[in-house]
Parts: sequence; C-alpha cells; structure tokens
Amino acid sequence: MKPNPYARKKAALNADINVVPYIDVMLVLLVIFMVTAPMLTTGVDVDLPKEKTNMLKQSQLPIIVTLTGSGEIFVSYESNVDTPISEPELIDTLVNLQSQSAEGETLQVMINADQNNQYGAVMGLMASLQQAGIQKVGLLTGAPLKTSN
Repeated sequence: MKPNPYARKKAALNADINVVPYIDVMLVLLVIFMVTAPMLTTGVDVDLPKEKTNMLKQSQLPIIVTLTGSGEIFVSYESNVDTPISEPELIDTLVNLQSQSAEGETLQVMINADQNNQYGAVMGLMASLQQAGIQKVGLLTGAPLKTSN
C-alpha cells in the first residue's frame, strides 16, 4: 500500500529553549552599558604626581579627600562622590564615620592632592585628618611617566 502524500506526519516535540530572544536582550543591555559607562566616570580634575608605588590591600573602600590646586576640598565616601566640603565639616564628617565604623576597624583616608599644591596645604589637610582621629592616611599618585634612558 502506498503512503498518502497528503497525510499529516506527527513531528516530535521540540523541548529546546529558544535562546534568540535572550541574545537580543543581552545585546541591547551591552549597548546600554557601553553608552552609559563613560558618563559614570566622575571626579574632580586633579593633576596627581606620577610615581611608582605599591598597591594597597584593604577590605573596605577608603575615604578619598581631594585637595585641588585652588585649595577646594572634596570628599568621597559610600554614596557621596566628590562632595564639596569645608575643613570643619570634613572633620565632623570623619568623626561621625569613625563612630559608625565597626569596632576594631579603623578608617583609611586617601589624600588626592594636586601636585602643584603647596606643601603646607597638604600638611594642613593631614593635620585636620589627625584632629578627626584618623590614623591611616595615604597619598594617591598617578601612573609614572615613561622615560627613555
């Protein structure tokens, strides 16, 4: 007996996941992140000194205090990024953060100072940090310049 050419054939069920929509969503997210990533780089423009230094190993993010060439002070911690602040407000903020930190945990403050600042301005800032009870202070540097010898 000859099979009927117009008869329906039962096809096996396709139980595979269709990944094409997932790939489309991922590509859209990739494009969104690529467009928004350059907008997320914030910061005060500071000309850091260029020196070779060792990387720090730390468990928590340090508090970054920025001292611009014009003497303005900015502070970055937790969700506050580059907030302009006066020296007395800085001391109060650091005292509050120190009291909120876990017992036995000391705050680490990094100074991000312009290389054209006067030595006295940086030392004055460090004295203010000492008044706030900060014991761990570091200085940020930029990547060293390549020199040909």
